[in-house]
Amino acid sequence: MFSVGLLYSTHDFLELVLKVGITISDFKTHFYSYKYTTPDKILEVSFKCGWLKISKDGDILLSNRGKEIATENYKLALMYQLEDLIFNFNPSWGSLLLKGRANAKYYLPLDVAQCFKECGLFDELNEEIIKYWDNIATAYRNYTNKKMIDIGRYGEKLSYHHEWERTGIKPLWQAVESNLAGYDILSVVDSNSKDPLQIEVKSTTCDINYSKIHITRNEWETAENSRNYIFHLWHIAESETLYKIDSSLISEHIPSNNGVGMWENTEIPFKKLINSR
Repeated sequence: MFSVGLLYSTHDFLELVLKVGITISDFKTHFYSYKYTTPDKILEVSFKCGWLKISKDGDILLSNRGKEIATENYKLALMYQLEDLIFNFNPSWGSLLLKGRANAKYYLPLDVAQCFKECGLFDELNEEIIKYWDNIATAYRNYTNKKMIDIGRYGEKLSYHHEWERTGIKPLWQAVESNLAGYDILSVVDSNSKDPLQIEVKSTTCDINYSKIHITRNEWETAENSRNYIFHLWHIAESETLYKIDSSLISEHIPSNNGVGMWENTEIPFKKLINSR
């Protein structure tokens, strides 16, 4: 999806729609190939990014964003397209945008780097370029944070139903009520014991070899001061796998305060905790 040829061809297609109008069937029939790409690719990208819409009569229409791209020069249009593609296709290299321009330039795939180069985003710095990099990094960071929240909530949901099934007693989804408690789910030790069990849930969709969990000082202090406290680590891939980690296994990885300094958050490799069970 990230090639200069595809983006240029898409720009030309949007410009064509703006000037003369066209239907999807006409487009696929008369344009077997469109410069550097195929009609299907152009339509996929354009609809996914919200540049096109379909009228009741089956005509292709431009959205406001599509019109914005179609009426701009190639360089500026490419910048708009690149931004929309990143947030709609969530490429694996997107996190590089948070590491700064130099790192992105060095590590981006060649086709992607060429798109950035064509936009002039690797040229000598000016206010316009700085603003673009800041905006795209901020937007991707917000997107990533939302995605992490969604994954976290899904893990909590899995633990909630797991505990209900395990004990036969409906647990309390504490994280929904308050995120200050120091745990996410309040269950019981087992069906024969009503002793409370506090559960902190951590979830990842990444490869276990590279995943890390983050623990806050509040979560750890709650774990230390609780009689029954456990961590649920969910690996969410093609299926959901649960790893139950006792807080005693976490303790050796927790930092200590020194002088007037006080730690607030720490990260621990997911694989390290699984292997130490």
